[in-house]
Amino acid sequence: MKRPDRYCYPAVFAYDQDQEIAVVFPDLDCATSGTDDADALLSARELLGCVMYGREEDGEDIPDPTPLAEVQVADNERAVLIDVYMPSIRLAQ
Repeated sequence: MKRPDRYCYPAVFAYDQDQEIAVVFPDLDCATSGTDDADALLSARELLGCVMYGREEDGEDIPDPTPLAEVQVADNERAVLIDVYMPSIRLAQ
């Protein structure tokens, strides 16, 4: 089976005063964080690549991503689509 070149999943960025930005991938049950938006985005992209690579290698099911408009967020949160280009991830492993 051909593996896709790109995955795109929603992540929820949570903003709490005096704390790092928490990033959760609701479809994948994994999380990371970052010191600011740029760092949180980079951390999220790295995590998505690692998680998807691991799922591919282990033959695990890869869930369909929830549409961004359907992701539930609180007042201090926002939903963001995160994508990762897998050929470069696969080559680095």
